Amino acid sequence: MDLLVLIAPFITLFAIMDPFASLPVFLASTKGCKDSEVVGVANKAVLIAGAIAVMFIIAGPPLLAALSITLSDFKVAGGIVLVLLGLENALDFSLSHNGKKREALDSAAVLIGTPLLTGPGLMTSLIILGKEYDFLAVLVALACALLAVWVIFVKAAAIRSGVGERIVTVVSRVIGLVLIAMGIAFIRGGMLG
Repeated sequence: MDLLVLIAPFITLFAIMDPFASLPVFLASTKGCKDSEVVGVANKAVLIAGAIAVMFIIAGPPLLAALSITLSDFKVAGGIVLVLLGLENALDFSLSHNGKKREALDSAAVLIGTPLLTGPGLMTSLIILGKEYDFLAVLVALACALLAVWVIFVKAAAIRSGVGERIVTVVSRVIGLVLIAMGIAFIRGGMLG
């Protein structure tokens, strides 16, 4: 498999998962935990995100076909979702009303796994990437993106103390702008296709 074929899907998936946006939730949820507990939450969150993503790669296209939804329809809808997710990251607001704090580590892992990592934006992108790239390329890119997310979570405390919380916030805002641009590209592609 050509490495260049993996780069675009990897960048897309990693940007949509945006581990830097989930980092504050991860750090708050694991504050005061032992290193082994932090790794455990990272493991669970990434495994949950990966399992949901793989299920959607496999079941997503047949589900769309059963609902008579075309790829163009899904590109427009997914583009709107990506634009909204990007606006949330770039402008630091939330469209959801779920402000409840979850203290349990298992609940935190589930919350981080979905919807923070594997949400509507990622599901949309997986279907679109599955049409544009080889199934194996998307799967490998997803595995690489999840591995990168896992490393960031395991090293979360070191990242925050090393670069500072402000830098983590800035990176998340930049990724938000990338998501907005990707969403607009999806909408344009859906309307032209």
